[in-house]
Amino acid sequence: MISIRLLIFFILLKNSHQVYECDYDYGLKCFPGLLSGSFVLLNGTSEEPRQPASDVTAIGTSHEDGEECFFPFQINSFDMFFCERTDPNLPATCPTFNSTGPRMNCSEGEYGYERFEGGEIGSRLHKLALTRDLEEGEHCIRFYYYLSDTNSNGNIQVIIEDTLANTNQTILTVSQRLQNRWHEIRQGFNVNNDKPNIYFEFNRNSSSDSLPYFIAIDEITILDIECEPDNTTTTITTTITPTSTLSTISSSTTASSLSPTTTVTLSTTTTSLTSTTVSNVTSSLPSNTTITTGTSTTTSSLLTSTTTTTRPSITNTSTSTSTTSPSTSASTTNQMTTSTASLTTPSTSTLTQSTTTTATTEGSSSIKIRSNIFLIILFLFYLF
Repeated sequence: MISIRLLIFFILLKNSHQVYECDYDYGLKCFPGLLSGSFVLLNGTSEEPRQPASDVTAIGTSHEDGEECFFPFQINSFDMFFCERTDPNLPATCPTFNSTGPRMNCSEGEYGYERFEGGEIGSRLHKLALTRDLEEGEHCIRFYYYLSDTNSNGNIQVIIEDTLANTNQTILTVSQRLQNRWHEIRQGFNVNNDKPNIYFEFNRNSSSDSLPYFIAIDEITILDIECEPDNTTTTITTTITPTSTLSTISSSTTASSLSPTTTVTLSTTTTSLTSTTVSNVTSSLPSNTTITTGTSTTTSSLLTSTTTTTRPSITNTSTSTSTTSPSTSASTTNQMTTSTASLTTPSTSTLTQSTTTTATTEGSSSIKIRSNIFLIILFLFYLF
């Protein structure tokens, strides 16, 4: 009960601002002298109509169960935005739910129109038959219009005449035609006295064919408040795709636990240095003693990384062993060199692996032994 009372309240509130309404239904004439129509008969061979096939009341038909007309639907390969009437003795119908859904009967109604014959151009002015005075201040006019095509440069102009100041003002010109259907328009205007005259001028400014041209109008309403803004909704969809780039270098250095959105570039520069070292060995060896010189190779690797995040430490370990012969005075050296580099933002790390080798010398001890044996033999031969 409360909801019904609220509904009635809002209807009365809306109607309290409505100072004029004309829909051509039930014999109403918004413009004296303007022609009126209701339906256009169509059949299986009809071409797309050049005037409204039904009025605004018909296309707005709805039932208590929520059924409404479904537009557009197909007739003879063109889109239909009106109720369809195929028999003058039967009501017009429209599909529901979808273009091939069950049909329902449309309400009866009329509209006003001007007809220009093929090749005819010109203007026709009609005065709106107001039923009451308008109060001074802001107002809103709203109506539906129809244009046959876009080739005739047709339009409707709404003109407000100030009868006290004897001035005219064109507050609206409508010429847009998106489809072969009714279009709704609204426009605010201000009146300075309570007895203005409102004129509608129907214009056809050019003609490129011999077909008749129709300009129609229906459901004219004037309110003593500002026009409601058009409801326009804009939806912006943005898709973000994460990208991961990892440059991998095959080496003994391992990088792990990288962020999936971090770009890392590792560059390695390797320089090989080769040197020959001769150990100075002092001994009483004979002149024919053979000295073997060992060669050591030192490899230096420079690892440079510049990034914006902290990375795990990188460890490189190398082991080098060199052994000398037990017959020399050179010593054996075992050395393990471990170097650790930690990449930090931003940082440059130099990783050097070094190998130390000791050159070895080998004496000819067998010659010395043979010499001693030869002396002993000579000494024994001398005794005997």
